[in-house]
Amino acid sequence: MKFFRKFRQLLLSENKISKYLLYAVGEIILVVVGILIALQIGQWTRESENRELELTILKEIESNLNDDLIQIQGDISLMQEMDRACVKLENDIENKSTLTSDFSDNASLLRVMPHYQPNRSGYDLLVSKGISMVSNDNLRNSISTHYENLLTYYKRYEDERFMFHINISEPRLLEYFSFEFDLNNKYYWVANISLDDYDKMLGDESFAKVLKAIESENKQVLSRANRVANSIEKQLNILSIEIQSLENK
Repeated sequence: MKFFRKFRQLLLSENKISKYLLYAVGEIILVVVGILIALQIGQWTRESENRELELTILKEIESNLNDDLIQIQGDISLMQEMDRACVKLENDIENKSTLTSDFSDNASLLRVMPHYQPNRSGYDLLVSKGISMVSNDNLRNSISTHYENLLTYYKRYEDERFMFHINISEPRLLEYFSFEFDLNNKYYWVANISLDDYDKMLGDESFAKVLKAIESENKQVLSRANRVANSIEKQLNILSIEIQSLENK
């Protein structure tokens, strides 16, 4: 009898321990599940915040590019006028035409140096936050190529034209023209030339070559500017689709 009583007590004791262990395991499982849920919520929150920041940055880049497009299109229009002016000046010199006000008006364009200054605030913000923030691989690569490669290359063309102007074309232009700054003039410059200087210019074959070189430099920059404009339009198209996609999520 004593043996059975002790055996029964042992079973009861083991039963309590089993219940305690089950309770402890249950508590641990609840804690682990709670931690996992908290981590998941934290991850969802971070992803949501990242997407909101991505959307904000992409909208700023889109706004920047819209302004850039207006600016580069204005430069393109000006360079196209410069190209036409060079052709007219070359024809007047080649045909030894009578000096007219049109000649001076066209010559005033030779001192104009269009300078493209893109707004990089959105892209610089993206770089500071990490360009990997852009979830769309195609968009991320396209934007990076536009700002890091295409614009850098275009600026080099502008710088080369400016150095050509300072070292080559400007000294030759000043041999014959006196340039006056005039706010009432469309391009802010008035190119004055006397009849004597005009006659000398007509006999100066080297000046005709310089004029042709000015035209060539302008055409090169104009060609690159058109590439920039096309790239901006491409970025805007991709951005519009991506922004709409992010807003609908």
